[in-house]
Amino acid sequence: MKFKRKNVNVVDASKTKKTVVATGIGNAIEWFDFGLYAQLAVIISMNFFGNMPKEIQLASTFAVFAFAFIVRPIGGIFFSHLGDKHGRKVVLSTTIIMMALSTLALGLLPTQHQIGIWAPILLLIVRMVQSFSTGGEYAGAMTYIAEISPDKARGKLGSGLEIGTLSGSILAAALVGIMYAVLSDEQMASWGWRIPFIIAAPLGIIGVYLRNNLDESPAYETSLEEQEELEYSYKDIFRKYWRDIIVCFTGVAFLNVANYMVLSYMPSFLNGTIDLGGTMSSILSTLTMAAMIPAVFFFGWYSDKVGNKNTILFGLIGFSLFSVLAFWLMSIPSIPVIIMGLFIIALFMSTFEGVMPSVLPSIFYTKVRLRTLSLVYNIGAAIFGGLTPFILTTLVETTGQKIAPSYYLTFINVVGLLIFLFMFKTTSNKSLKGSYPNVDNKEDLQEVYENPKDALWWNKDEGTKKS
Repeated sequence: MKFKRKNVNVVDASKTKKTVVATGIGNAIEWFDFGLYAQLAVIISMNFFGNMPKEIQLASTFAVFAFAFIVRPIGGIFFSHLGDKHGRKVVLSTTIIMMALSTLALGLLPTQHQIGIWAPILLLIVRMVQSFSTGGEYAGAMTYIAEISPDKARGKLGSGLEIGTLSGSILAAALVGIMYAVLSDEQMASWGWRIPFIIAAPLGIIGVYLRNNLDESPAYETSLEEQEELEYSYKDIFRKYWRDIIVCFTGVAFLNVANYMVLSYMPSFLNGTIDLGGTMSSILSTLTMAAMIPAVFFFGWYSDKVGNKNTILFGLIGFSLFSVLAFWLMSIPSIPVIIMGLFIIALFMSTFEGVMPSVLPSIFYTKVRLRTLSLVYNIGAAIFGGLTPFILTTLVETTGQKIAPSYYLTFINVVGLLIFLFMFKTTSNKSLKGSYPNVDNKEDLQEVYENPKDALWWNKDEGTKKS
């Protein structure tokens, strides 16, 4: 393939940073909802599954959370086709509207005491709408940020998406903690739990405004294969890129297990299993996530310096070796010791949060990136994300061991370590597969001009793939 200078994407670094903020806000709203559901799971279980034995109320609440994830792949397919046909921007604007409205609806739902069996049914429907929209949100946001970022800063800028995740979760934990502090248990159970969900509506309006002012990604607009982009069927994609799909699916697995364990399961673990109470659980969750924000940014930046593979392996090895220790520390009835356990988990989770948003889109070629990433990510999220709180709750209930979640966490990370050690090649400081480089300064532009074969490094790999 002949190198064409005019196809090199010169991006505005300052504008890119503003775009990352706008995109991250949508992710913050998504995880604001997930965080609220996690922080208030005990109260939700009483209001929507109050006729069940107490020991299975919480498991039923997380079962709804898990079952709703079934529609995520459907949402991913729908929004990825929309994004391939009309651009990445329209997906990001549409999904944030759906998320905000469905979260508002959850706060207005009647309870099981008011309408009986219809209450958990409506809860499931609302969660399914949220999951459908989320199916297009996260993969679309990852792809968009990866495609607008300078290649040498893709890790750092991609970490902004997960900073949005943590910010939304922190807001949820802080808000719920405040409400637990100012309201009685009876007030929280009766009506106080609704207020945080209702607040999501104005947040959504802000997000829509910011996203409507985004530009389309340059990689989408100047894709080398723009005429070919819709020619590949999913059968063709799985046949030709099966190795990439295995790597991506594995990355989605350990990222989501860590994410949903800390952000969705941990508040209930601290509140119900460790018996810290709602206020203290919210405080510790907030402190842990706040400490993760600079760590996430650091690991995103660091991956641009040392390579994203090395950064990922650090996190995988850490979880494989120290998960049992972390949960053992958290099972000891001492706040300082519990914090030590939480911070061990937070450290290694920060490596994934910092680097995976830039890694997952870089695994695939531009012509199949959004469709394939959406499908693989959402299937993986449904299995390893939505089910994680339910699996971990069930493990504790069936084994009677407070450290039981660490067994699942260790297993997933050992598998991830083997796959990424032998099947993944670093993609840091390289152009995205199927696209010309993204640069933001004259020095990098000149370097690209002087090394055209390096700029199109992926062309050789693509040419050797068997069709």
